[in-house]
Amino acid sequence: MSDENQNLLTDIERGEENCVLRFADKKSFKLDYIKVRLACPCASCKPRQENQQLILDFKESLMRMQMTKPMVGLIGRYAIRFEWPSGCSSGLYSFKLLRQICDAGGQNVPEKQ
Repeated sequence: MSDENQNLLTDIERGEENCVLRFADKKSFKLDYIKVRLACPCASCKPRQENQQLILDFKESLMRMQMTKPMVGLIGRYAIRFEWPSGCSSGLYSFKLLRQICDAGGQNVPEKQ
C-alpha cells in the first residue's frame, strides 16, 4: 500500500476525552485530545512547538483548560479541522499529519470485525 493510501483517514470516532482514527491500511489508533491539540499546525500554535520548553509550557496551559470533545469538519479529501472549545479552530490537520501523530503517540486499537 502506498504512503498516500496508508495516510488516508477513513473514519473518526469521537469520545468525550479521546478519539479513534481509522486509516485505509486498516490500522486504528486511539488518541487523547490533548495530543492532537498539542500538534495543532495553525500559525498561533506552531511557534509554541519549537523546542521542549515551549512544548511543556503549551501543554501546561492546555492542561489548565478543560479538554472537551471538539467539533470536527472535513476539509476536502486531505484534512480535517478540529474546533476546540479552548479557542483554537484554525489548524488544518492533514491526514498525513494525523497519521504521524498516531504513529508517534497513539494507542493501537484492534481492527473491527
